[in-house]
Amino acid sequence: MKKKNQIFQALLGVSATIVTALIAMGRLTWSKMKKWWKSRSTIHKDIVCSLLVVFVVLIFLSKLIATITSFVKSEFGRIPDFDEKISENISLHAFAKNKNRLYNNKTKKYTTYRFNWLSDVSENDSLAAYSLPNRRGFINVNTGEIIIDAKKNNYRKAWMFSEGLAAVVKGDKMGFINAQNEAIIPFQFPYSSKIYAMNYMFKNGLCLINNEEGKLGLIDKTGKWVAEPIYEVILDTKIKGYKIVINDDKYGLLDSLGMQVYPVEYSFISVASDGFVLTKDGRMWQEDFSGEVMLPFMFERTFYLNYPIGYNEQGWISYVFANYLKYEIEGRYGIMNRITGEPITLAIYSNINMLSKELFEVREHDGYYLLDTNGNLVED
Repeated sequence: MKKKNQIFQALLGVSATIVTALIAMGRLTWSKMKKWWKSRSTIHKDIVCSLLVVFVVLIFLSKLIATITSFVKSEFGRIPDFDEKISENISLHAFAKNKNRLYNNKTKKYTTYRFNWLSDVSENDSLAAYSLPNRRGFINVNTGEIIIDAKKNNYRKAWMFSEGLAAVVKGDKMGFINAQNEAIIPFQFPYSSKIYAMNYMFKNGLCLINNEEGKLGLIDKTGKWVAEPIYEVILDTKIKGYKIVINDDKYGLLDSLGMQVYPVEYSFISVASDGFVLTKDGRMWQEDFSGEVMLPFMFERTFYLNYPIGYNEQGWISYVFANYLKYEIEGRYGIMNRITGEPITLAIYSNINMLSKELFEVREHDGYYLLDTNGNLVED
């Protein structure tokens, strides 16, 4: 402890010596500067004062310019890292505050004022929607020119052009306009942000639209309902324009004209390249596009079944594989013959086990049941 005190006192003494020396040097320098200043002529003093003033002003101006430059850059500056080429000659230039402008790479000129965002362009169309606060318009992405000016039209929502028409919202109603900004389908459809996101685009002459209650249907290019708005969900498929419709977790199917192919009563429907895969009442099968059955029995996956045959030398129960499989369709199970591949029961049970070579235990909502190898109920 004594040694630490000695070290501290030594450091304190060195520090005091350094401070004293600095003060002495400062006083000496100040004294010499005063003598030097008194020996100068008035004109020299004026020149020095002027230079000091200029120096201070220059420092102030440089700080002011830096501040203004930083502000302008943050408010209006370019952000080249976010630029994007959108067509052969037109690029989207990014600016601060999430603003954008279109730039013609050929003429080296901007073609638009600043806007918030630009939509994609659908196939075979060249007009993209662009956004201002609570305003929408359209731009030709090939020329970069504004075709329908958001500042001059009271469109608060807009979607991409498709098959020559685009959905726009005026007030709380939606209609469809053409590239000449003419209302082809009147503003008669309700718009609500509570409806799940839709693109309101025409495909094969039909467009998905909702009614006041949020139910979905299909209209043609005259605004006429082709499929009445009675569905909770309508899903496009990539095959021949077929559309899957859903109500209360039940599936149906519409064709490319909006006509019903299958009523909404199936537990699942999918469209394959060669037909429809249908699931209903514990059964899965496939039909071709004309409705002919191609595969009468299908399933999602299978599980081996085994049954006990006694005890081994260690006292453990021995099992052997059965000639039957448990197959699954949408989380429910059925029994099939492993040798012939034929189903014995529908996939309607929550679980299946084997108690013996010829006896199945199946579980349903209200309890367990016993079935024989033909799928018949066995009384207890």
